[in-house]
Amino acid sequence: MDTRIALSACAVLCGALCGRALADAARRRANALRAIAEGLRVLRIHMTGMLEPVQNALERANCPLFTSVAEQMRTGMSADVAWRSLRQRALRRGGVCDALTQRDAQALDVLFERLGQSGREEQEALLDGAMADIERLREAAAKRAGEADRLYVSLGLLIGLMLALIAI
Repeated sequence: MDTRIALSACAVLCGALCGRALADAARRRANALRAIAEGLRVLRIHMTGMLEPVQNALERANCPLFTSVAEQMRTGMSADVAWRSLRQRALRRGGVCDALTQRDAQALDVLFERLGQSGREEQEALLDGAMADIERLREAAAKRAGEADRLYVSLGLLIGLMLALIAI
């Protein structure tokens, strides 16, 4: 009987952990968007406040995506060309932004399309707009991550409990 109770407890725990693992993609998307939003804030300071070149500002933004774009720019590309050459590789599985959706990538397309292409005021407006878009996407992703976490963990617990009832 003790073995059955131990196995039942393991089934419940494994079910909850499996549910948590299923919700991981939504959490990773929210975290990636949070990192991009923080990077945009730093990028804005370096580009419009300190008037640094785009490549230097991207490197100092402390965001893996922006660092990757800056590395691509070392060959003389613009931010837009660097992003477009990196985009598919960054968004596929194992890439620097593999948890992002197409809608998230489209917001980044708009950002990189005009980044570094105009004066200070236009860049401020561009970065402010990009921050608002990314922040809106981040909030939606965080909400979705919370919902997915509750749903999948609950489902995992229920399946684990069902297996525990069968075992006992």
